[in-house]
Amino acid sequence: MRGAFGADAFGIAPRAAITAEAAFGYLKKSYWNVQAGLGIITSAHFRSPTGLAALTHCFVLNPYKRRSCVPQPGSYLVESYFEAGLGGFLVDRYDNGIYYDRNKQRLLTPSGVAGFRFHIVSRKWIYMLKLRYTPPLLHNALASHAGVGVGVGWR
Repeated sequence: MRGAFGADAFGIAPRAAITAEAAFGYLKKSYWNVQAGLGIITSAHFRSPTGLAALTHCFVLNPYKRRSCVPQPGSYLVESYFEAGLGGFLVDRYDNGIYYDRNKQRLLTPSGVAGFRFHIVSRKWIYMLKLRYTPPLLHNALASHAGVGVGVGWR
């Protein structure tokens, strides 16, 4: 997979985000993935865009007769991976309402990332589904603990 675009609901994003990601560092049974995105937060006292990013290491779960982790259309229609890494989101804490207690909102909230990725591989495209557990490493009222994402990548 050279790159991908997608959408995330919760997870690393506090509510929702449009994301781009790229895979690199392919090994025999794993690869690295970097993801970045732009999302929105809407609550009663908080309306701000958010930036998010994640770096994960993905391990293949169906390694039968594989020589590498590079997607192989025709051989494997569905590929499954376990992914683990770090992520986080960045918000403008001063957009938290003029009379609301803005000192409790963090500028950067790092999170752990653990989950499963499922890829459907065709000759040209890779369709992705990501199910993630994302516990925040620092307390934040906007952070979510789990999420889902979908995407389309190209080879």
